[in-house]
Amino acid sequence: MFFPRNELLLHLKTYNIYYEGQNLQLRHREEEGELIVEGLLNISWGLRRPIRLQMQDDNQRIRP
Repeated sequence: MFFPRNELLLHLKTYNIYYEGQNLQLRHREEEGELIVEGLLNISWGLRRPIRLQMQDDNQRIRP
């Protein structure tokens, strides 16, 4: 899905105003024509406990 840059930046500005003064604000920059957004993004999926992300699965894959 293509999201126009100006619309994305408008939403980013609104997001940052909401989280003003907190560590959840997002930064953006442009590098070689690409828009890069950096920062912590708080995502809520309605779960009862936090999700822990890790670099790889606990389960090892079985090789054929």
